[in-house]
Amino acid sequence: MSNSQTDFINANLSMLEYSTKQDLIENLFIKSLIESYNRINKSIGIENEIRDRFMKDIYTTDSEIKKWLQLKIIYLDWENWVFTNEFELARTDITFKLTGLEFILECKRLKSPNKAYIDEGLDRFIKLKYSKGDEYAGMIGFVVSGDKMLICNGLKNRIDNLDHTISTTDITLTPSFNSHHKRIDNTQISIYHLFFDLMIESNSI
Repeated sequence: MSNSQTDFINANLSMLEYSTKQDLIENLFIKSLIESYNRINKSIGIENEIRDRFMKDIYTTDSEIKKWLQLKIIYLDWENWVFTNEFELARTDITFKLTGLEFILECKRLKSPNKAYIDEGLDRFIKLKYSKGDEYAGMIGFVVSGDKMLICNGLKNRIDNLDHTISTTDITLTPSFNSHHKRIDNTQISIYHLFFDLMIESNSI
């Protein structure tokens, strides 16, 4: 990243009163998702329908991020088309955008620490399908069955053993963790893994 681009991003962060990209991601983007989860309907639905509840809530509920969204300083997109490393089109689930910075999140419904979470989620960041040039990204697990702590810990163990994993670290959110990876272009990325319970309805599984 050039010095001019770094200076531009730092100026934007300062305007928003955040000190670093990580500060912005954790204390605005992720915080907004957690606050939204505490407000939304938690009945089971298909993956995109659950995600859309978060998006509608964030856009319509008075909050710190809504102010920046209304001013068009921060953007929130979903079903957003992006070019992959091979210049093919891919569609991201959630993207927070500030000029010079994107924070992309992939969403998955979970009933267990399924390997598909890695093969059809995490690997998209490692192989540069998503977030090329970004230092941070995220994944959200919508837990529709099972124990979210067991699922979180099971996925953390799986990810710990991947060849491209540098380390995993606990973060203050529960249950959640960060994983740090070497991508196919030798850059590094840190992924936030967040897990949200959805209530189980007998006729919804």
